[in-house]
Amino acid sequence: MVAIGLMNPSTKKKKLKTGERKDFPPIKLDLATGDKPKRKRGSARVYEELREDILWIRIDPGSVLDEVALAARFDMSRTPIREALVMLASEDLVSFLPNRTSIVAPHMLDNMSEYLDSHLLLARAVARHAAIRRTDENLERIRAAAQAYEEALPSNDVYQIYGTDLALHREISQACHSYFTRKFHDLSIDCGRRAYVLHYYPAFGKKEAEVSLAEHEKLVTAIEERDMEGADAAIAQHVRTELEVIKNSLDPKVGYEMDIGAPAKGGGKRR
Repeated sequence: MVAIGLMNPSTKKKKLKTGERKDFPPIKLDLATGDKPKRKRGSARVYEELREDILWIRIDPGSVLDEVALAARFDMSRTPIREALVMLASEDLVSFLPNRTSIVAPHMLDNMSEYLDSHLLLARAVARHAAIRRTDENLERIRAAAQAYEEALPSNDVYQIYGTDLALHREISQACHSYFTRKFHDLSIDCGRRAYVLHYYPAFGKKEAEVSLAEHEKLVTAIEERDMEGADAAIAQHVRTELEVIKNSLDPKVGYEMDIGAPAKGGGKRR
C-alpha cells in the first residue's frame, strides 16, 4: 500500500523577480551509476538549464526573460544568453515579442489532442521495440528506475515523483535500441511535461499512485518476458489512465453546483 497524500497543498506562491526561478528539484543522477550529469558551458549550459526551468514550471508560462538578469545569473555576456533563447524559441518554449522582449511561451491546450495521439503512437512503438530488443543491462536499469519511482511516492514531492517517472520511461526508451524512435519519443515526453505538471500531478493522490504502480509493473514485466503485445497493451492503458486524470482535473469544481437564479424578493435589507 502506498502512503501518499494529495499533490496540491495550498501554499502561497512566492513572487519572483525577473530572471529568478522557483526552488529546484534534486539534481538528477544516473540510476545505474549514481553519477551526476556533466555540466555544459556557454549557450549550451544556458539552454539546458532554462529548458528544464521552463518544462518544470520553475519559471511560469508568460514570464518575461530579462537578458540582463539572465546574464548576471549565469555570469556571462548576453550573447550566449541570446543564442540559448533562440534555441528555446525553435522548440516553441520561448516567444519573442515585437518589441524584442522574450517571454516563456504560454501553456496552451489547443493542440493537446494532437499531442496525445502522437505521444501514444511513439510510446507504443517504444514499448514494442523494448520488449524484443532489450538487453539484460537494459532490464536491470528499468527495474532500478521502477524501484526508484516506488520509493519516491511517499515523499509527496512532485519533482521527485515525476522525475523518477520520467527516468523510468527514458530507460524503456533506451531499451528499444532505435535512435529515431527513442529521439522522438523522448521529445514527446518533454513536450507534454508542462501539461503534466499543471494538470496531472495536482490531481495525483493515493489512488492514482497505486494505479500507476500497478501499470508500471505490468509494463516492466511484459518487457522482461519479451511480450511485445503485452507491453503495447500496458503502455496504451497507462497513457489512457493519465489522460483520464488530466481530463478530470479540468472539470469545473464549483460551476455546476452554484445556484445562479435570481434572489428572492425582499431578501436584502436597505440601509
